[in-house]
Amino acid sequence: MINFIHNEKRALSYCAVLFVSVLLSSCGGGGSTAPAIDSQVQTSTSVSTEELRPGINTLSQVIDGEMVERTYSIRYPAVTSQDSYPVVFFFHGAGRDGASWLDANAQIAELIEAGEFIGIFPDGYDSAWNVSGETLADDVEFISMIVNAMDPNGLFDLDRVYGVGTSNGAGLVNKLAKETTLFTAIAPILSQQTEAVAEIVASTAVSVFQVNGADDDLVPIEGGNGVADTLFMSAQGSAENWALGFSCNMTPNQKTRQWGDFSVLEYTFSGCIDNQIIRYAVVEGLGHSTSLGEAVDLYQIVWAFFNAIGVESALDVKLLALGDSYTIGQGVCGSCSFPQQLKSSLASDLLVRDIRSLQVIAQTGWTTTDLKAAIVSENPASDFDLVTLLIGVNNEVQGVPMNVYEREFDELVQSAISFADGDANRVIVVSIPDYTFTSFGSSFSSSNTSRELQEYNNFAQEYCEARDIAYVYITDITQQGLQKPELVSADRLHPSELAYGLFVERILPIALEVLE
Repeated sequence: MINFIHNEKRALSYCAVLFVSVLLSSCGGGGSTAPAIDSQVQTSTSVSTEELRPGINTLSQVIDGEMVERTYSIRYPAVTSQDSYPVVFFFHGAGRDGASWLDANAQIAELIEAGEFIGIFPDGYDSAWNVSGETLADDVEFISMIVNAMDPNGLFDLDRVYGVGTSNGAGLVNKLAKETTLFTAIAPILSQQTEAVAEIVASTAVSVFQVNGADDDLVPIEGGNGVADTLFMSAQGSAENWALGFSCNMTPNQKTRQWGDFSVLEYTFSGCIDNQIIRYAVVEGLGHSTSLGEAVDLYQIVWAFFNAIGVESALDVKLLALGDSYTIGQGVCGSCSFPQQLKSSLASDLLVRDIRSLQVIAQTGWTTTDLKAAIVSENPASDFDLVTLLIGVNNEVQGVPMNVYEREFDELVQSAISFADGDANRVIVVSIPDYTFTSFGSSFSSSNTSRELQEYNNFAQEYCEARDIAYVYITDITQQGLQKPELVSADRLHPSELAYGLFVERILPIALEVLE
């Protein structure tokens, strides 16, 4: 125990301990089925919701034959205007306590004050949690006691109880999710399951968001002996253990993200029982720390994951993509175009089993005039959740006067807005790629081609900015085609699957903001 606490204090000296707050809609397995409290354990105070107010609360627990006062802090919304609130437990790392951690994380306090959830901040016995013999306390019992002390008819929604922990605290949320039915979902940060915890079969499926640093020297990502001689699974093995236990699809969706200066490889296992989701993110270059930089809101990243789970079955998203060969994905596989990759990314980020529909109105060689005619012919519906428009390259190739593009671009944007139920916020215009930076395109383009394409893009950008319509510039990606042949498809003219994936990285944040 002493070595464990010493090592974690050493780790905390060079990193700010960060917990991630989460809010979920009900996914099954609520806290109302928590294990009964041992008859030897008695609460030291009345436990009605009216009396559990901000500040430190106490419960009495027998530890090593002696009655010990265990403490935990509760933080309520500033105004309790709802009948009930989700409950989020936050478990500190070794060497800390709940109240001091809350004091150091103002973002969590702001979420609670805004009425998102009630926060519970328990204190570990001797400033640590007993995951692998760190103390003599039964912390599974202690947390069950807290949940059982809550009035299910009061402010606490015991069907929406969640656990979030960092390091030693992450080890505890893993253990609690395996040994009890207290939580609907957990977010273990900087620790995967121990070998011992992994052998336990959970009785209730939960959703899991696990985050690990690739260079963690206390909880090694490859598993084996870690802090306090604890034997850990590999981080990937831990995520797969959760997924296998909940009958998930064992072929995860893989994505590369950027969190500030850190590259993140993310695996998402879906198709699990009770519509649960298992997500594992490994942060390249990160040690036993959650210091990702001011530009990264890890709280919001995990919040989005948890907040989407409960409404998963209700999401019903329709996409429409308007354009030309760059929209249908000429030269790449059927699922490799940017609209198809955007569809997959949205399904993963929104935690939906599938997007209901993706309609594409596009064809190789189409100008703005051709696209207008096709729209009239196909007569799309007016209830799309998101519409993308990428058009104009063939106007330039075929020498169509610029004033024609300007007039018809306006007409196409107005059509796109009408297909999005009149909501311009649901329309995303994508800039025209530069084909002169491909081996085939450079053979027939002129010295003026890039400048002319930029004129088209400049007009589209100014048009969109004047009307508060989202405009995503991807032309610079295609201008690397000669230096990076992997960005060009096998036809030596169109973008590759990789390039389209880079388009989606820029489009996705805007699309998520619209759809969430």
